Amino acid sequence: MRIIDVPAVEKEAYNPDRPISGLIQMQLIHLSTAEQTLLPGQRTGINISTLHSEGQAAEYIQKVTAMLHKAGKAKKKATKKKSGGKSGKVSTLGRTSKPNKAAKKPAAKSGKGRKTAKARK
Repeated sequence: MRIIDVPAVEKEAYNPDRPISGLIQMQLIHLSTAEQTLLPGQRTGINISTLHSEGQAAEYIQKVTAMLHKAGKAKKKATKKKSGGKSGKVSTLGRTSKPNKAAKKPAAKSGKGRKTAKARK
């Protein structure tokens, strides 16, 4: 396996009081949109337009990410519980349905209405 050297981060690189950049602002917008998919009682209630520093943004990102992960795990568990049965399509008669081969066969080309290369000249 190839090893990639990653340089150490300088202590001055993270400044929680630094104003947020456009990139962080876009991340906040995307996370806020994702947060709106949660139930109202599960949301943070934080208005992202009030976040002005990297430290504030980092706290919000951490909170929302944790909530989204928790909601995703709960949804995944609920989906697994629902789908516990035999696979395959079941008809209204309770038998497993088989695909209709005639329905999948493409229609034959008639060739009517098309002029051949010789006829066009």
